[in-house]
Amino acid sequence: MSPTLTASLLAASLTASPGAIVAALTTVTPDDVRLLDAPTAECLDVILAMAKRGDQPAPVLLNAEMMRHGLYAGHHGELVKQRVIDSVTIEAPGVRLMEYAAAVLAEVVRERMISAAAAIAERARDGAETDAWQTFVREGVAVRGLWERLCHARGVAA
Repeated sequence: MSPTLTASLLAASLTASPGAIVAALTTVTPDDVRLLDAPTAECLDVILAMAKRGDQPAPVLLNAEMMRHGLYAGHHGELVKQRVIDSVTIEAPGVRLMEYAAAVLAEVVRERMISAAAAIAERARDGAETDAWQTFVREGVAVRGLWERLCHARGVAA
């Protein structure tokens, strides 16, 4: 994964309209992003909450909200703070937020496919047949759901 991919999503969120933010972060959720970059996901949680209230999360307002909730505390908090600092130096126009969301979601799909394949292979090698089959079905459903969201974000049929 490109280290600037999730940061670009965060940067674009800082200048996008609240409606665009809600749409994009419903397509690729902060929980999805957490698979790739947990500190950025913390920022996106706050941005999504702000957007749902109708607030546009300009950098200064995001910083104030992060401070209000104590999200800069400890080592993890330092990583979160660094993501906010990094995001203000990245040129990522808010009007392209859904494109960034789709790009991040594509990475999530790939990572989820890799972890699903590993889980399926492990069960197929060592587990009971019913466990292997249930893992195959469960992981397939999860990946299919992500794939369908990605296709929707790209405006193509799944």
